[in-house]
Amino acid sequence: MGKQDTLRNLLIAGAVFLLIMSVGPTLFPPAPPRPPVDQTAAPIAPEAASPDHPTNLGKASTTEDSAKPAVSTLVAVEAETVATFEMGAGLDIVTQDRTRSSEPYRMRLVVTNVGAAVESATLTDHAATLHSPSRYQLLAPATRPSGASFRSLSVDKINIDGVDLPLLDKKWRTDSVKNELPDGSGDGQSVTFSLDIHNEGAPVLQLRRSYNLPKQPVKLGRHDLLSDITVANLSNAAHRVIITYRGGLGVPQANPRDDRVIDVGLLSAAGRVVGARKLQHEATTRAGQNIPLYAPSSADPDQRLIWAATGNTYFTCTLAPLAPDGKAVAATLAEVSAFDADGDASTGDDATVRFVTIPANLAPKESIHYATAIYIGEKDGHTFRDQPDYRDRNYYYQISQGFGWCTFTWLVELMIWLLNSLYFIVRDYGVAIIILVLIVRVMLHPITKKGQVNMVRMQHRMGEMAPKIEEIKKKYANDKVRMNQEMMKLNINPAGQLMTCLPMFIQMPIWVALFLSLSNNILMRHQPLHFTWIKDLTAPDALIPFAAPLTVPIFGWPIASFNLLPLLVSVFMYLQQKTQPKPPPNPNLSAEQRQQQEMMQKMMPMMSIMMLFIFYSMPSGLNLYIMFSSLFGWLEQMRIRKHIKEHEAAGTLHTPPRKPDDDYVIGRSRKPGKPSFIERIQKMAADAQKSQRTQRAKPRR
Repeated sequence: MGKQDTLRNLLIAGAVFLLIMSVGPTLFPPAPPRPPVDQTAAPIAPEAASPDHPTNLGKASTTEDSAKPAVSTLVAVEAETVATFEMGAGLDIVTQDRTRSSEPYRMRLVVTNVGAAVESATLTDHAATLHSPSRYQLLAPATRPSGASFRSLSVDKINIDGVDLPLLDKKWRTDSVKNELPDGSGDGQSVTFSLDIHNEGAPVLQLRRSYNLPKQPVKLGRHDLLSDITVANLSNAAHRVIITYRGGLGVPQANPRDDRVIDVGLLSAAGRVVGARKLQHEATTRAGQNIPLYAPSSADPDQRLIWAATGNTYFTCTLAPLAPDGKAVAATLAEVSAFDADGDASTGDDATVRFVTIPANLAPKESIHYATAIYIGEKDGHTFRDQPDYRDRNYYYQISQGFGWCTFTWLVELMIWLLNSLYFIVRDYGVAIIILVLIVRVMLHPITKKGQVNMVRMQHRMGEMAPKIEEIKKKYANDKVRMNQEMMKLNINPAGQLMTCLPMFIQMPIWVALFLSLSNNILMRHQPLHFTWIKDLTAPDALIPFAAPLTVPIFGWPIASFNLLPLLVSVFMYLQQKTQPKPPPNPNLSAEQRQQQEMMQKMMPMMSIMMLFIFYSMPSGLNLYIMFSSLFGWLEQMRIRKHIKEHEAAGTLHTPPRKPDDDYVIGRSRKPGKPSFIERIQKMAADAQKSQRTQRAKPRR
């Protein structure tokens, strides 16, 4: 094909293209635009339905439904005015600190008809701040200078036949709070909101939102609020409905180090409730983007969302969707996600959870219910384990997740149990911490004693073998392999050096566990060490509070007070390090390595200064533990050193007498003829050295 043919074909193709573009829209008109679809609530497959909710949930649309024209002019018929109501404890309870054991309610709620939401939730059992008569407000509205306001538990929108109708700022109709529950009993209070939705003046749907607050005195140990959203079809046609509502917001930070969290509990295939955690700042920093928390999966059709919660270190607002009977696990959710309500990354009080239901096809005059059990209260381990429904839903995960990964869960729980048990006896958590130090020190005393004795013995032995070591170095100066073999034959056991560090290594998980127990034990919040300046063991001791926080140059660290305990921690740790026996020099080290080891020993006192910076803003309870641990360790080491000197003077350090009545015999086994645990470790190390020498001595093939 020549160039002229190619050019002609291109001109013909261009003419045909222009002809199609000009007459195509006339011959083939485009299809009418489809109504927008809620992208946050994609249709769920029919198998997502379960006996826990009406059989029409998730049902495929019938031919009649698909032929019905889409709703185009939806209008919410609002109330004329904004209305707020108080439920639960009275205002006098939340503004003064007095005995509330006889009060029927443990919270005060302010509910509003705007979005059928909760304005605020205040817990009557807990002070807002240290020594404050005001009670702790867990939920609060997030207001903006622009006038926008975001509230907890609001109904955000409804999707009808693919069309969204925002409800966040709609005023629902309501009556006053009733001093009875829906069953007619006087064991609580209830309030109901309603909102009609019309299309071109004709009623389509009615939404009803009720809050039921049972009487729950302190002795009952519960913090429940029950919610029910009802959608009723008022028309003579079927409608496809999706509801979007939210969880709690406005949760305050427990302290400057605290990061608010969003937790979810999921029912696994094994029938266990497992959890997952997101930090609220993740939702804030990703403003405008949803963070997925749950969605039904065809790979695991039995998985259900049991609950989703927003909270801080000590308190939580947990929503557990229920089946219409109020008991079984609901299967009505298409999506649960964390999101930032105002879409502004600079604000952090509006991160919350969004719940989106699966599509429900409502026949004419049919209704559907979405029930939710809401826990608004403290993270109390006893409550979460003692109450059957809390235990079955595994609310305790919200506490155990705070234990982290750097220690053992059982160890944190043991610390909490020990501190609570000791407090029951001495009635002072500070004294309980000091007693706990004594318990740990007594338990570690045999290991501490054994390690220091072995260290001194090794120092003596190294002094005795110094001439042999120098002789080997001179004899095999040109044969490093043979020199190392001869050094190994001296059977210098390094286990003794490790024993002096073992108590510190054992105590590190205990320190972490104690720190986590202070951060996850609601009973210790605002607890003082009596007769001292320490007013809150879960916060820095703040001997001298500053009028305005100081900023550390370069680092930018804010310092709100002069804290004495971290300084005492550094002093006692330095004294403890000074009394520890120094490890003997390792003959296998080169001159450069030996110089590095000496430098490390000189830098050890710097650790005390580092501890001052590390623990300066830590809870005073943790500093109290480390300070007394260092103090008792210093006294313990002085006593051990004294007895070592006595045995050195008597010549019994290496051959101790075996007297059953001697409580401080050095190096004696627990039972005659049976080596101790430490001696078995040392023997294993010696056997390993012998095996290594044997392997090296074998000729190479």
